[in-house]
Amino acid sequence: MKTKRNVLAVVSFVCMALVSACTATTTVQGPPAARVERIPPPPSARHVWVPGHYVRRGRDYRWVGGSYRPAPGRYTAWSPGHWQQTRRGPVWVEGHWQ
Repeated sequence: MKTKRNVLAVVSFVCMALVSACTATTTVQGPPAARVERIPPPPSARHVWVPGHYVRRGRDYRWVGGSYRPAPGRYTAWSPGHWQQTRRGPVWVEGHWQ
């Protein structure tokens, strides 16, 4: 009797796992349009504005506001990140210094 109950519990667990895996959905919709940001004056001549962007959090997109960052060493320009469409949906490609 105890063995039947254990087998039934394992079978139930496996069935629930399979059903939940089958109902999972992926979103192929990209993020909303970028927000218009008011860019304040830079804190110094070394600082470069890095624009805000959306980040993916589960099924939602959250806005990360832009900010000034000091340019490291010989770099003077920020190449902003962008969303790239793939077969599995949109993927964020990070920005970098040039």
